[in-house]
Amino acid sequence: MDMKRRSMVLISKLYYEDNMTQQQIAKQMDISRMKVSRLLQKAKDEGIVRIIIDYAGSYPELEDTIQKKYGLKDVIVVDTTVGVSGKEQVASAAAYYLEKHLKKNASIAVGWGTTMRLIPNYIHQMENMDLLFSPIIGGHGQSELNMHATTIASNFAKKSGGKSLSLIAPALVKNGEEKRILIQDEQIKNVIRQTAKAQYAVFSLGNPLVPESSISKSGYISEEDLNQLEREEAVCDVVSTVFLNGSSKECCSNIAERCIGITGQQLKNIPNKICIVESEEKKESVKAALEGGYIDVLIADQIIAEYLNDC
Repeated sequence: MDMKRRSMVLISKLYYEDNMTQQQIAKQMDISRMKVSRLLQKAKDEGIVRIIIDYAGSYPELEDTIQKKYGLKDVIVVDTTVGVSGKEQVASAAAYYLEKHLKKNASIAVGWGTTMRLIPNYIHQMENMDLLFSPIIGGHGQSELNMHATTIASNFAKKSGGKSLSLIAPALVKNGEEKRILIQDEQIKNVIRQTAKAQYAVFSLGNPLVPESSISKSGYISEEDLNQLEREEAVCDVVSTVFLNGSSKECCSNIAERCIGITGQQLKNIPNKICIVESEEKKESVKAALEGGYIDVLIADQIIAEYLNDC
């Protein structure tokens, strides 16, 4: 038996579960308080102790108001005014929510982007659940690899001990003929089919008209496409499967139709759509997606929540 590991486990239990002080532990184990402190730190470094910070703030009335206003299953409002970046805090809250609500043997469709890629970092308690993660859409041009839905699905699977599917295809092709050829591939066809049957979808939203938005940096969308998004006043990019304007109406359908992945309607048909989003620039995006019926569970920062409450 690894006696050093055993000591770290025992000390961690006494400190975190039995609420003993470091001095009390030192006396009981006949070691110095300094050594207790070092072993507690080492226990965290080696993953014996994993601390989850629930960044969800105390906004019960605001959450209840938004939930009823938009007919949602659940709303989590995250206080991002303290601590690390807003993306990190919302991602941490999302990981905690998934740990508590995903069912054993569930299949989960996964989106892409800078918020989504953070969530697996905070997963700790999803072992032995036999989860299957699959990408909603293909890869994204020249963007960082860890932003791709396939990579994020794989990272979810690694952290949860589950499995993942890979959609080895571009996110957006040049024309309908190119898409028709690609989706005849049996592997691509099978992944899209299985993703469409998922019980859960976990994704974020984008505002395609914001400078330096993820979609504009992704490298897979042309200047002409961006100009069209601007002309048609798109305010919401729902995993690039559908684009919505400020009236929650679909727009730029010719762009969405060139995406390799499930359709906007297939995403809408998934029974538990969990949206994780933060930042003031996405307020209108969230409102459009809510009114368009693309969200069942909303995990958002207090800025977005207050906007939804007031509008």
